Amino acid sequence: MLPIDRRGFLAFSAAAGAALASREAAPQAAAASGDAVSEAPGFYRFPLGQFQITTLCDGVFFLPSDSIAINAEAGERKAYFDAHFFEAGVVRLQVNPLVIDTGEHRIVVDTGLAPKEHWARYAGRFTTSSNEAGVALGEVDAIVLTHCHPDHIGGLASHADLFPKAEIVLSDVELDLWTSADAESKLPEWAIPNVEGLRKFFSEHEDRVRTIKAGEDIVTGVTSVDTSGHTQGHISLLVGSGSDQLLVTGDALPSIHITFDRPEWQIIWDHDREKGARTRRALLDRAAADRLLVAGYHYPFPGVGRVVKQGSGFRWMPTDWVWHS
Repeated sequence: MLPIDRRGFLAFSAAAGAALASREAAPQAAAASGDAVSEAPGFYRFPLGQFQITTLCDGVFFLPSDSIAINAEAGERKAYFDAHFFEAGVVRLQVNPLVIDTGEHRIVVDTGLAPKEHWARYAGRFTTSSNEAGVALGEVDAIVLTHCHPDHIGGLASHADLFPKAEIVLSDVELDLWTSADAESKLPEWAIPNVEGLRKFFSEHEDRVRTIKAGEDIVTGVTSVDTSGHTQGHISLLVGSGSDQLLVTGDALPSIHITFDRPEWQIIWDHDREKGARTRRALLDRAAADRLLVAGYHYPFPGVGRVVKQGSGFRWMPTDWVWHS
């Protein structure tokens, strides 16, 4: 997801940072005085059949709350935000890249933000969390991009040299969306400033890029799923080993709150807002009906759980944190 207007969003981010400063002052002061321990390593690992899944913490960033639920009435939006303890004016988003180890292949799904991105100063720790988790980035075989917004491709674009063996896999529609001669005409206005950088990146790494059709396998046991709407070429992944299955949703299901309770509420960051809403409901229906384990990219860490049907909407049920010796 990207800012509507980068300059305006940077100003907003500065204001959001100031608003959060008082909350952060106490732990920062404690850390400076030596009264607090350092933060825990940012990874969570669990088995999926014969596969091993590792969720990495890239950090957190903030978006203006008026960029979501844009088709809801103002009073209904405010009541919802208040009831769910949203911070004033902002929505907090965790960033959770994923590593799939099938035993034969090591696949990274999305790579977080570029480090020290000034509009997301609490994110960009992908390589730190990878090191803490013992993930050897030099041994990664493939990097799958659900789509090319900078909170998903930023870690790769800024540190492509850390993945010398990895092919870069994305849908053919997504690659064309950002690199075609008429890319600007296919994008919402807020996304156009990213075209030049993405064209340059994919041109420089053309020999490493593998495009797929939605529905094709990445490797055996990892299949792409068409979840277009957020972007025209957005894909999710269905990961299966034996009888165990994991749905990796990217930004098709971006929040444990509004996405589940009100899937019809639209967000600015969807390129096609109406299709994004239809895709959300269809994917939630599938996850609930098939009792799939789900990994959410922007959910509270580690972002793994189940989808439960509830009334006209759905409910997020996080899995228990299990320690594996």
